[in-house]
Amino acid sequence: MQTKKTSREKILQSAVELFMEDGYEAASVNDICKNAGVSKGSFYHYFETKQALFLTLMENWSSLTMQTVLSEPISPESKVGDVLVQMPYRFEIAFTAAPKGFPMLVDFWRRAMHEPEIWKTAVEPYRYFMGFFKQFVETGQTDGSIRSDVESGKLSRLLVAAAMGYLLQAAFDQEEADWAGLTSEGLKVLLEGIGG
Repeated sequence: MQTKKTSREKILQSAVELFMEDGYEAASVNDICKNAGVSKGSFYHYFETKQALFLTLMENWSSLTMQTVLSEPISPESKVGDVLVQMPYRFEIAFTAAPKGFPMLVDFWRRAMHEPEIWKTAVEPYRYFMGFFKQFVETGQTDGSIRSDVESGKLSRLLVAAAMGYLLQAAFDQEEADWAGLTSEGLKVLLEGIGG
């Protein structure tokens, strides 16, 4: 049974469609409402401004990404290297969204550079994943699967950079279908260099 979307859900979906097609600046509140089939009054009932709507979309995306990564618990018996190589498959939703969502993400980063409230939302997932991978690296250093002679913060930056680089490539090279697989293979190569 399909549930009926609320006005708020229609507005969010409409905004995603228009921001991806036309960009943040070009999509007006009127356009979003017309596309969603809701009134401007309904829009302002849920969102004070178009920027507030934009922030909500980014917060939802960040939350979904974090939930996806943490959806399956990591077994204490698992080797860190094996978990790391399998991790890109938890990000498949991001690889799938990258080609269409990239223009919206660029808009988000551009606006974040000039607006502190947006910047705070922009850096939250980055800081989360930096901490996540730092803890991950330290676990690997403790169990001997990752070199202990390199600072965990540096290795976590390398892992985040690799993940972001593969997401960027997924946006540019839409012909390649298996970005999770390619990322996994790349991490295997990386692990050969940082393995304990």
